[in-house]
Amino acid sequence: MRPASWLILALLPALAVAQPARAPKAKAPAQDPFSELFDTACMQHIGAPARLQSLMESNGLAPLQPAEASTLLQGQAGVAWMVPLASGRYAVSWADDGTCTVYAEKADAAVVQKGFARLVQAAPKPLQARSLPGRGPLSADQVAIQYGWATPGQAKLQARFRLVTRQAAEAGVQAMASVTPGEAMLEQSTPGP
Repeated sequence: MRPASWLILALLPALAVAQPARAPKAKAPAQDPFSELFDTACMQHIGAPARLQSLMESNGLAPLQPAEASTLLQGQAGVAWMVPLASGRYAVSWADDGTCTVYAEKADAAVVQKGFARLVQAAPKPLQARSLPGRGPLSADQVAIQYGWATPGQAKLQARFRLVTRQAAEAGVQAMASVTPGEAMLEQSTPGP
C-alpha cells in the first residue's frame, strides 16, 4: 500500500459526497504523496472550505493555532493544518480568498512537477487547461509552473493553479502547490444586484 493510501482510504467516504472537481479516470497512474494530497485536499474542494474543514476534522487533524498558521497563510486570514504522512511532513492551508495550498517539507522536484501537471491537465469538461506564464522573480534553485482552467473561448479563468519547487536541501519547504478561484468562478459566486 502506498504511504499516503491510508489518508485516501479514510477520505473516500467524504469524497463520495463531495462535489467532484474532475471525472474519475480509468487506470490513472499512481500519484506521488504530495500530488495525491493536493488533489484530495485542494482540487476536490475548490470553493468549498467547509467541506475541506470537515474532511480534516474527520481525519483527526486539528487546525493550527493562528500564530502557527500565519506563515503558511502568508499574512491572510484563514486556517491551516499539519498533515503528517509516512512519506513526510506536509501542511494544508485555506485562505479566506479561497486559495488552498499544500506544502511539502521534502519533495523530489521532477516527480512533483510531473504529478502536478498531470492533475491540472485533467480539467473537468467543458473546461480546458491552459499553461500560464510564471510570475515574479525566483531564486536560481526554484521553478514555478502555472496553469489555469477556462471554458473554451473564454479569457477569464475558473481556477488558477501554481506550483513552486525548490531544489536546495536546506530549504524549509521544497514544494508548494496552490489553487485559487479564477475570475469566472468568483463572478459566478457573486450575487447579482
